[in-house]
Amino acid sequence: MKICYSLLFVLLFSVSAFASGYKIDRQIGKDKLGMISHLAIGTDDILYALENDGRIICFNDDGSICGTIETGMKNTTAIATAANGEIHVFSTLTTIKKVKHGARMRTIHVPVGVECSVFDASGKKLKTIRLEKLKSAQAAKIIDGKLIVADLAARALVFLDLETAIETARITKGLRLCCGIFDFCEAPDHTIAVSNLGAFKVQRYNMEGKLVMEFGKRGRGLNDFQGCCNPVSAAYLPDGKILTVEKDPTRIKVYDANGNHAQQISGVEELVKGCSFIPCATDSKGNIYLAATTKGYIIKCVK
Repeated sequence: MKICYSLLFVLLFSVSAFASGYKIDRQIGKDKLGMISHLAIGTDDILYALENDGRIICFNDDGSICGTIETGMKNTTAIATAANGEIHVFSTLTTIKKVKHGARMRTIHVPVGVECSVFDASGKKLKTIRLEKLKSAQAAKIIDGKLIVADLAARALVFLDLETAIETARITKGLRLCCGIFDFCEAPDHTIAVSNLGAFKVQRYNMEGKLVMEFGKRGRGLNDFQGCCNPVSAAYLPDGKILTVEKDPTRIKVYDANGNHAQQISGVEELVKGCSFIPCATDSKGNIYLAATTKGYIIKCVK
């Protein structure tokens, strides 16, 4: 009888662990998307998929394409949407440098600056500005009148005034970045949640750069973050729960608002290989979007 009860406990635990309330709904953009840099949600829950070559593909929530924006930019690495419908696209500018690697010389691209172009919802370019104090833009968000940019080259999360581009705060302490990945998302009460993958934590900061909440540790348990470094991205759901994304292997989980009681979304395939970024986004209905960056498609998960 003890064995039966033990087996029942294991089965109930397994069901609970995978009972995230989400399931895979559909695959979006197959054979229509190239290398995906980032995802963003705009007004009316339009999904924007930014490609590395400067093109933006716009999707309705049923997966149909509702528009394309040719930005004319190169090496587009981040996208941010504003409440007024404007779309900010970021290009990391580089210079070519030759370095010695053993007995050989090889060419590398060194980040030297960031250019931001602003488009209206129809795709018309409104302006282009150079963000002088930034070296790179790995991710970006517009929150409460501030433009926040993840500068991987400077290993800093930089807060800028949206209108003047004047820097108002900068977070550098405690960021343990690796694998060329640096992502963050908007959290409740106009705070920012950083996927501090080298520290195996999700960390929330206020707009002055003060740490207000964190969770996570390295481990093999469902509440933990696995591998060499995780999570690579995260997003908050409308009900306050927290979505986290892990790579190698791909593991998508939903935590409660305090970062406890993780539940895994089952059936999500391996979206990337090795130490690669997996962009994610959530809309106002609680739909989840996950990008297979090099495979050129997006997975949509629904409740």
